Amino acid sequence: MRLSRYEWDQMKLPDLTGRTAIVTGGNSGIGFATCLALAKQNAKVYLTAREPQKGETAAEEINASLGTNNVTTLQLDVAQFASIRKFADDFLARNAPLHILINNAGVHLPGGWSKSPEKDGQRTPEGFEVTLGTNYFGPMLLTQLLLPKLKESAPSRIVNIGSPGEQFSGGVYWDDLKGEKKEHSDMQAYGTSKIYLIMASKALNEKLKGTGVEVFAAHPGITNAPLYAKTDKSDPMGASVAISNAIAGQPTERGASPILYAAAAKELDGKGGAFIGGPTGPLLPFSNLDQFRDRPTFTDEGRHLEDCLRLYDETLKIINA
Repeated sequence: MRLSRYEWDQMKLPDLTGRTAIVTGGNSGIGFATCLALAKQNAKVYLTAREPQKGETAAEEINASLGTNNVTTLQLDVAQFASIRKFADDFLARNAPLHILINNAGVHLPGGWSKSPEKDGQRTPEGFEVTLGTNYFGPMLLTQLLLPKLKESAPSRIVNIGSPGEQFSGGVYWDDLKGEKKEHSDMQAYGTSKIYLIMASKALNEKLKGTGVEVFAAHPGITNAPLYAKTDKSDPMGASVAISNAIAGQPTERGASPILYAAAAKELDGKGGAFIGGPTGPLLPFSNLDQFRDRPTFTDEGRHLEDCLRLYDETLKIINA
């Protein structure tokens, strides 16, 4: 399963009439581009935003540009379990189908090495280190709450946002999965959230075999997106990432392509569990190349299904506690 970067783009999205999608964090950046592309192909799209007005503005812009009413906005803060549960209840009350769930919303180095999580609010209400809580545990809870609807609507897909940045994780912290011992919301925390997402995607796909629901992780590559504009520039890694994205980052429309590919490409039927993304390891700076290949992880645990399943099971215990 390998395609050159020019062999698949948004123009090859199938017609999505009758399909319903949820895209978290859809009011800007890659999330906005993803919502626009799905709606353009006639999908019914629920765009979520932490701030309702920003969500309404984004939905109105997409609907006006397409001359349709395909996009609806709902409020959701993936860093707060109460917000996630309310969102799930509100969506399920609509009795709508759900064919595509894209867990796009996330944060990147919100605190950096210069801030203390305890002093600067770098914890979620549930006590997670904020990057892990926002990027991983929140999406996992949302997925669990919507899983019955995804099964009912099958064939359906779940797409989580992975990253070659998983190589900075240092592995799986089995004795501190919630990040309670983390002193800073730094690149290691970000990398950890990404390897957890990739591993959980593989594990959940394994558990869902035979249900018609498939799970993928996808990396958009180096993209000039608002996510990085919010990165803590006092962190040397954060500063370098922000600069590289400003200089070499591809447009958000291009960054959305691997995510859309994972969400809707027919050639991926039966290939769930794949990590769609650019090169890992020392080739990370070239992650915009060959974005549609199933990549092995740089982190050792991500290569072993038994570790992926263990992480997923431990995650369920945490989010259901």
